[in-house]
Amino acid sequence: MTTVAETRSYRDVVVAGVGALIAVVSLTAALKPTPPHLRTTNTVAGHIQLAVGALQVRPAETLGWGTATRGDDVHESDAVYVPPGSEARVEFLDGTVLELDERSLVVIEPQRGQGRSVTLRQGSIAGVAGQVPLTLATKDGTATLPPAASARVDVSKGQLDVNVTKGTAQVSAKGRTTGVDAGARARVMDEMVLLPSWPVTLLAPEAQHRQLFHGAPPTVTLSWSEAPKGARLQIARDRLFAFLSSDLPVDGSQKELSSPSGGVTWWRIVDSAGVPLSEARRFSLVEDLSPANRMPRPGEVVLAPPGTRLEYAWTPLPGVGRYLLEVSASQSFEPLAVSETVSGTQVKLVSSLAEGSWFWRVRAADDALGEALPSEASRFRIIHKAIPEAPELLNPEIEVTPARGK
Repeated sequence: MTTVAETRSYRDVVVAGVGALIAVVSLTAALKPTPPHLRTTNTVAGHIQLAVGALQVRPAETLGWGTATRGDDVHESDAVYVPPGSEARVEFLDGTVLELDERSLVVIEPQRGQGRSVTLRQGSIAGVAGQVPLTLATKDGTATLPPAASARVDVSKGQLDVNVTKGTAQVSAKGRTTGVDAGARARVMDEMVLLPSWPVTLLAPEAQHRQLFHGAPPTVTLSWSEAPKGARLQIARDRLFAFLSSDLPVDGSQKELSSPSGGVTWWRIVDSAGVPLSEARRFSLVEDLSPANRMPRPGEVVLAPPGTRLEYAWTPLPGVGRYLLEVSASQSFEPLAVSETVSGTQVKLVSSLAEGSWFWRVRAADDALGEALPSEASRFRIIHKAIPEAPELLNPEIEVTPARGK
């Protein structure tokens, strides 16, 4: 006979098991990204115009992060994280542009009224307001830019720095709001302090400069305005200059880097004690790689009557989401029969190509870097009707002897 105590014990175990199952299911659901059609907001805010490295994007109301690349859409309430050694540019539908530095985490706030707002959780960003005002918000304060104005916002070492690079900005922090003109700065720690323009102005390369290279990285010339005695040039791979690759005395107003490393490089001018005398700028050297053609294969004969969909496919390039596909009857690709910008690494296009030999190639389509290196030209042949198969001899052992005439 089962006692009351045993019954209660059994019931408690069952209840505990059901509770644990519910907890596991709930956690699994929380970790799984919410499908787009079930999001509270699925409004497209803009797209990723440039992505060097694998960006991380977390949709609203989810705990899971997914990868994103150039050409992908970003939505209101999305969080975007830029890993170390990477960079990104987001362009919004209203013309606003954000340059995101490495180790930066931003949240794209839902648009309210006529303004655009972005919250910087960590790192640094440069923003250019489009057709509407742009608010760059942090936990310590905000900078609001009118249309066409630009500023850089940096959150590090327990302080907030706002550098206005064009136009003017309204900076609000510690219960105070003030206007900051181009060239001036605002710093927020225990209180908000207005700072004059940097003693040394960096001249070239321009901020966020990017350059493609083939083979060895090219020489880069750094130039700046006159610097005081004892100033030094610092070059690093990270924006915080924690790991310096060069720390050189300033001799004149320019320096040639004959063998810079590919990727992102930061530079600035400091005094003899290491205190910054200029802003910190970054430039990027991106090795120009070409995709590899996959389909149609070299020498392939393709049955493609007019009106059918002909498939092209190629290998992906890191950080590239858009490609330019070109098809021509000439190996010099003049004139072009097809010139199509494609998102992704494959496309099916309605064919109107005549029978005969054709060449095709593909390259990265990145306006920020200029014309990229194309893949090798692949030659294929188009036919409109299937080639008849050779007749098959059903019984080759039977010898057929022609009848002799009488």
